[in-house]
Amino acid sequence: MSWNRIAAIGDWSTVFPLKAIGIEAHSLSEDEDPAKLLRHLANSKEFGIIFVQENLLDRIHPVMQEFSDRDLPAIILIPSVAGSEKLGISIIRDTMKKAAGRDILAEE
Repeated sequence: MSWNRIAAIGDWSTVFPLKAIGIEAHSLSEDEDPAKLLRHLANSKEFGIIFVQENLLDRIHPVMQEFSDRDLPAIILIPSVAGSEKLGISIIRDTMKKAAGRDILAEE
């Protein structure tokens, strides 16, 4: 249990290229539950970082909340090859609002 591995969860076209840089790619079939896979990887204590394709957020959000108060693993949303839905920055903005009391990322 060394937390030294990195995983990615998403569709094949998004996660497969990440294998080239040593990231363990987990492409999902249509009927596979991304929340169950994320929970399994996070509880294994082998992965320090788990990238998840951002369009899966609605299906994995409860698991992200479950692990949000832990240092490891870091669960990070990534865009698909089709482009960003800007969900990751939305989560960061909400967190910063809670911490700072206002939206410090807002453009002036």
